[in-house]
Formats: sequence, C-alpha cells, structure tokens
Amino acid sequence: MSCSQAVILAAGIGSRLKPITLRKPKCSVTVDGRPILAHQLRAYAQAGIEEVVVVTGYMRGQVARLCSRVEADYDDFTVTTVENEVYANTDNLYSFSLVEEVVGDEPFMLSNGDVVFDPELVRRVATAEGTGVSTDRGMYSEEAMKVTVDEEGHVDHISKDVPESEAYGCGTDLYRFDPAFATALFDEVQRILGTDDEYTKWTELAIDRALASGTFAVDPIDVTGLRWVEIDDYDDLLEADRTFAALRNLDGIEAAFVDLDGTVYLDDEPLDGAREAVAALREGGVDVYFLSNNSSRWKTDYAERLDRLGIPVDPEHVLLSTDGVINYLRSVNSRGVYVVGTEAMRTAIENHGVPVVDEGGDPSHVVVGFDTELTYEKVREATLAIRDGAEFLLAHPDTVCPTGDGLVP
Repeated sequence: MSCSQAVILAAGIGSRLKPITLRKPKCSVTVDGRPILAHQLRAYAQAGIEEVVVVTGYMRGQVARLCSRVEADYDDFTVTTVENEVYANTDNLYSFSLVEEVVGDEPFMLSNGDVVFDPELVRRVATAEGTGVSTDRGMYSEEAMKVTVDEEGHVDHISKDVPESEAYGCGTDLYRFDPAFATALFDEVQRILGTDDEYTKWTELAIDRALASGTFAVDPIDVTGLRWVEIDDYDDLLEADRTFAALRNLDGIEAAFVDLDGTVYLDDEPLDGAREAVAALREGGVDVYFLSNNSSRWKTDYAERLDRLGIPVDPEHVLLSTDGVINYLRSVNSRGVYVVGTEAMRTAIENHGVPVVDEGGDPSHVVVGFDTELTYEKVREATLAIRDGAEFLLAHPDTVCPTGDGLVP
C-alpha cells in the first residue's frame, strides 16, 4: 500500500541547544543555512509525500510560518499543524497521541523534528512495503535508538539500551506504519498515557511494546551509507553542518567569510581543523575574511591573535560589528557618541572621525558593545543620555560569548 502522508513531532524546546533555542524552536535551528524542519519537509515533498502533519508546541507561531513557506514551494504538497499545548510537561509520546484521528486508516511515515535526512533516505522508506524501521547498519551510537532482529530478520526490539554486540543497527528516527500496526501502536500509546500515567516518554516505548506482541512482521529498512544526523546538542549540530554542507568544491567561489569566536578559536586555542580549513581555502584561490561580533578589540588585535595561531591575516580582512557602528555614526553625522565599550572600541570610533564624549557631555548617540571594562558609572551615564534623547545603538545582539570555560556574558 502506497504511503502519501507523514507526521513530524516538533513540539520540543531543545534545552541542550540553548542559547540558540531561546530565540527559536529546536526544529528551526539551521543546518547548512536551512532549518532542520525545512530539510525534513523538503525531503518528504521530494519523496512524493502529499500531506505532512507537524505537531508544534514551543514557539508554535514560528513553526507554523516555516511550514507555510516550505509548502508554498511545492505543488500538491500540504502541511498542517497540530498543537501540543502542554509541550513543556510532555515528551513526543504525548505529541504523537494527538495525530491519531488525523492520519486515519492510511499508512503514514513518522519522524522526530530534530533529524536531517538525505532525501534518498526518505524516498527509500516511503517506497517500502508494510511497517518498517529505517536502520543504519554502518554505525553504533549510545545516543541513538538501536534495533534488534529475530531469526527471520524482523525487528523485535527498539531501545537506546541495546549493547553493540546485540544491535542490528541504529534507528534513524524515521518509521513507516501500515494501518494495522498503527492501530496497535495508538492502543499502546493510550495505555501508557492512561494506565501508566507516563507523559514524558518517547514514542519508541510504544513502538517497542507493539513489537513485543509478536503479531507484526516489521522490517528493518536498510539505509546504510545515506546521510542523516540527529541533533541534540552542539556537537551534533557541528556534525550535521559538516555532513550536509552544500559547498562541495571551490569552483566559482571568490571569497569566504569565517566567524572567529567559537569557530576558528576559543580563547587562545585554535579549534581542530581551523588552520587547515583556512589554508585549503586560500590554496583554492579564495579570499578569506574573518568576522566577529566581539567589539572588545580592534582589527589589529584580532590579526595579531590569528598570526599567533598560525593564521596570518591583513587587519583589513577582519570585519567587526564595530565597523557597522562606525559607518552608521558617520552616515548620520553624529555630533558625539558616548561609548559603553572597551578603550579599543572607543579609540577605533574616534580614529574614524566620530567625536567621542566623556561623562557629563551631550552625546547624540550611545553605543553599547562587548565591554570587558564595564563599570556602574558607564551604565549610569548611558542611561541618563538615552533618557535625555540620545539614540541608543547596540553593536550586536549577542548575549553570550563562547570561551574555553563555556559561555560568558
């Protein structure tokens, strides 16, 4: 029986991806510049799936708008949303329970909204027969769901707690259910929620219980060699970006812009592969520019640090948030700016022809940057100036900066 519908469980917050998920839901975190959920929706559309139901929760408005944008890019492709109003106190088992009436008596696919799939992987599962579990036999991960099979090669168990010696492979969080299995699965879901009163469990618990009945022949759908990454934390996010990077060669690329803090280095230590990546770009004829929102230093300071790390660079190839501040202040002919920033930031602004005023002055603008020399007096002076009509400029919106010891304000 052909499969034309899918369900994506995307209600979660993504606590291990904070502070990113303070501004956007986990499913909207980007991989290679595209939200995780958009990757999934496009993969489903390309696999011929006609209807997708997305269970939302955290920041549901953002998720709904994303669904609408992707839906508009395809003909004969519909995306609807179902809201989990108690997402903060439940897990995806409860979210899954909300779609029982929506999917009806038709086969459907199921995925969690924190995985990026190769479109071919989705196609392979969509065109399989009966009920199946997408399985990668080429890896073993403690974090992933693992499956075991019986003597006939059918899946008989799924859990994170399967030792490598017993695992047939890792599940990719993508499933295909026929109507008979789906009926039994929803019965198990209601039993867990109603009898066991368990609202913080995963859908895989119900799948495993349905498998344990021995009633269904569930096949492992082999997707070994196809790309997929489940994204729970920053290490996973980095792996996903590496795996799904659209840039495969440097043909036609004239310039690359590379972030500094947390990308090239942490404190005074280069990140693994940073030097080699920059060298490879330059050897390919690509001009490399470095970017930073960190306004506590000036271009020459960053150039000196990069040189110490074995990445020589012209200071003019370092682009800072301070550059934008200076350009704006010059464009409006600021009569004077009060700087809540380091001496380096203050000097840079002044050296570019923008007058800087001290305490008690009459600034037309107040600029706040990453001030590692912050004092109460600076905050007081800035507050008074803003209340007196000075325009308030924020050099960048970042609330934290990555360091070797962790995120700092």
